[in-house]
Amino acid sequence: MPAAESPSANPTAGWRWLIAPLLCGTLGIVGIALAVRFTELLIGRYLAGGVPPVSAFALLLLLLALQPLLGRISPRLRMSRQQLLLAYLMQCLGSLLCGCYLVRAWLPHLVALRYWEPKKPELTGYSELLPRWTGPIRDEAVRYFYEGTHQVGGTPWADWLRPLVMWSIFFAALATAMYSLMVLVQKQWIRNERLTFPVVYLPLTLTDTDAQGPASQLGRKWLFWAGIGVAVVYNGLNIAHAVAPVVPAPGFSTPLAPYFQNKPWTPFATVTFYYMLEAIGFGYFIPLEVTFTVWFTYLLVKLFACGGVALGYERPGFPFIHEQCAGAYLACAAFVLWGLRHHLADLWRRAWRLGEAVEGERRAWIGCFAGLAGMLWFMLFTGVPLPVAALFLVILLLFVLVYTRIRAETGAPLEFTYPYWKIKELVTWTFTPGEIVSMGTMRGAISFSLFSWLSRHHFAKGVAAYDIDALKLADTVHLPRRALLLALGVAFVVGLSASVWAHLDAYYDVGCNLASGSQGRSEYRATVALEEFTRLATDLTKPTTRPWDRLSFVGGGFGVAFLLAVCRSRFPGWPLHPLGYVLATSYGDHNTAIFPMFAAWLARALIQRFGGLRAYRQGIPFFLGLIAGHFFTAGVFWPILGTYLGPDTAKAYHLFFGG
Repeated sequence: MPAAESPSANPTAGWRWLIAPLLCGTLGIVGIALAVRFTELLIGRYLAGGVPPVSAFALLLLLLALQPLLGRISPRLRMSRQQLLLAYLMQCLGSLLCGCYLVRAWLPHLVALRYWEPKKPELTGYSELLPRWTGPIRDEAVRYFYEGTHQVGGTPWADWLRPLVMWSIFFAALATAMYSLMVLVQKQWIRNERLTFPVVYLPLTLTDTDAQGPASQLGRKWLFWAGIGVAVVYNGLNIAHAVAPVVPAPGFSTPLAPYFQNKPWTPFATVTFYYMLEAIGFGYFIPLEVTFTVWFTYLLVKLFACGGVALGYERPGFPFIHEQCAGAYLACAAFVLWGLRHHLADLWRRAWRLGEAVEGERRAWIGCFAGLAGMLWFMLFTGVPLPVAALFLVILLLFVLVYTRIRAETGAPLEFTYPYWKIKELVTWTFTPGEIVSMGTMRGAISFSLFSWLSRHHFAKGVAAYDIDALKLADTVHLPRRALLLALGVAFVVGLSASVWAHLDAYYDVGCNLASGSQGRSEYRATVALEEFTRLATDLTKPTTRPWDRLSFVGGGFGVAFLLAVCRSRFPGWPLHPLGYVLATSYGDHNTAIFPMFAAWLARALIQRFGGLRAYRQGIPFFLGLIAGHFFTAGVFWPILGTYLGPDTAKAYHLFFGG
């Protein structure tokens, strides 16, 4: 225990030490929910994003700033490192719940059919095939969700009570399954393989009071302040330009489209360099073979696309980058499971032998199976056929394993490290919509679309990623597992409840059609929900064959990732990493990670080439300062200032965290 910690902060002193972090974490989650309700859902300025979430960084910074004052009032009020990190972890999970990819993605699926049926004849009759408990059915409740009542307190909670209660069963099962799965893999990844978890470097170093290590005592290191200075100057110029456009500024991104207008180089026209300072900072801690593979394989994919154009093959979507990523995900999942085989087998044997289970292994197995069984039962209860629901959950679980492995091994501070839509599409390419209908009724295919947001967005994967981060932090600072589970459970309940309130209150006030600054075009996640059902209607009325060209690129991506993994295991020093190929293809043409990963690779490669490992360690404070400075100036200071300057000025420098 650090010397600054008080006896009351010791986990062995009783459960009273949990009061402070639980209170701080709960207040932080409520705070971000309010910010989302009155800012993000009105003008569309993202506040709850980032890896780690900007709000979690802000809460940790605030608590650290208050420590001297609290210590002067009473030493018992001063929070320990464990308490600070527990509140931080709660805020991470709460921000994910309040962000764009759970409630905001899920709610429109419950009302889209009933709202759009009168306007789109191809959807006629679909809503009547859904179970009545899946969403509100009264016309006014559905219409005002999109159009708003334009009065405070207009949410028809009575119409939403039953759907919310029923869907909470699914969310509870999902959260249980994800946490239990991470408990099962954490010992192998954290202790046996010693994966680096770069994303947790920031909270660990900010709360570290140890006098040893390259990142300790950051406030006294000039390189740390130099990194902050670079971030302040960069963001300061962009902020000044937003306020006074005559001020020159570097901007947030540079598109390459003007330089690649002629064939066969047009595939490069979709490339944009994003100057994501936090991704460059975290990228410094990512292994060189990963960052090199990201930009190198992305360049090869683009050159391959140029070759297709040169040969006259210009089919829309070619070279099917997302399909390549889906195949790479499946290959990486196979290698992850292969690496876990002995560990999981050992845990399974010990879990069911009397007196041999340790660290909650039996409870983890039970929680994982119970959570997955609960998710499967819920999908069946809505009408999804058993083979479809089972395959969907299996692929989702495989994607979760790879997504969390990316977080643990590479620490890429990006949310979109997955091929969106591909979980569901892999199912519908196996069982076409027509075949799904033939398994039972039309209801099965329509009900399956209620879960498509889990494929397009990354809520399940994000929950698991923050769970494994939490387990890593708990292992590092010796947090009791029960305390961690309690804190994450409270964060999930508070975050889900606050997020549901924030979104429904905003939608029934201004209307989903006007929310998030959409200006009548409907909130983006609501548009995604409508597209899902209209695409289903097209597939059902005009059945199509399986897209063998796209499936061939799924196989190609699988083969490339498999080959990279085999070469990496057989040849020491092999420069290409399969997870780097996943990151290079995970966001399709518009990959935000390319420039940050290239910049991070170049910086670390040069430092290690001319200064060795010692120079790399000495450079750590600078890149931590770059991360902290960017999070503070762009993620905390600018949103607050932008609120006072007005939405037009704030939108002039609208950057996003997390990719």
